[in-house]
Amino acid sequence: MNRPDAARSLPAQVRDLCLLRGDPQDLPFSPGLLVALLVAGTALDVVVGNALDDDENALARSLLSSLVVFGLCWVALAMRDLRNRFVQTATALAATGIAFTLLQGGLLLLVGPFPESATTFTPTQVIVGWLLFATLLWQIAVTAHIVRHAADMRPGFALALAITWFIASMALQGAAFGAN
Repeated sequence: MNRPDAARSLPAQVRDLCLLRGDPQDLPFSPGLLVALLVAGTALDVVVGNALDDDENALARSLLSSLVVFGLCWVALAMRDLRNRFVQTATALAATGIAFTLLQGGLLLLVGPFPESATTFTPTQVIVGWLLFATLLWQIAVTAHIVRHAADMRPGFALALAITWFIASMALQGAAFGAN
């Protein structure tokens, strides 16, 4: 028996978003859920960041990344006069962000720290490196999909926006915390 979208579980909706089948408007409009996902995502970022390299800036990095993505999302929606879609869009971005952190963090924890020199990579690390790159591209595609549907934009423009957000986040983190 098929259940209506409103009754579907959040994990199923997040799965559909990650498979580029769901839309952010399928998620419930719930500021409380958004806050809970932001807290959970930040906590997960800190746990994974500390487990990987004992980065004392893990919390600040997570908060800066969230601020950039959600701030730029709000600006994009405001420019299209669609601010009313922010909660569901931010919820979709936060929920899929958690899913990708779990996936990418699990892969990184599997192989341990990467060596300084590319000549000393193990075969497993090379494979995981390519898998991480693939998941990064997938995550950017998911972000573009969410933004495209939330802001009613063309796919190519939404993809360019998602790539720009990623670059802006990385550049600000590099400026704020240095290369790490």
